[in-house]
Amino acid sequence: MVEQLDLEDFAWQLAADVYRLNLYGLLTGRSTPRGLAVTDEQLAGAIRDSFKQVHETAYKEMVKLATDAALEAYDRIVSRNIKQSRTRRAN
Repeated sequence: MVEQLDLEDFAWQLAADVYRLNLYGLLTGRSTPRGLAVTDEQLAGAIRDSFKQVHETAYKEMVKLATDAALEAYDRIVSRNIKQSRTRRAN
């Protein structure tokens, strides 16, 4: 049970990171700035700047794309772990 809770926390954290990275990239047209993570300040700045350049429909589409990517990352992590767990039990 502990492994399952740790996996779920890890999967949600990774999904949140994927969301932030994707949204930042979509809003700025750039990949992540100097690293693998986007700070709160960087994401807030990208959102603030995008309000000046992007209309509401495009912004909503960017949020949807970032959300879809995050949920897909979560699903892949959980699905892979379930498959590995079943394989281990079968052996």
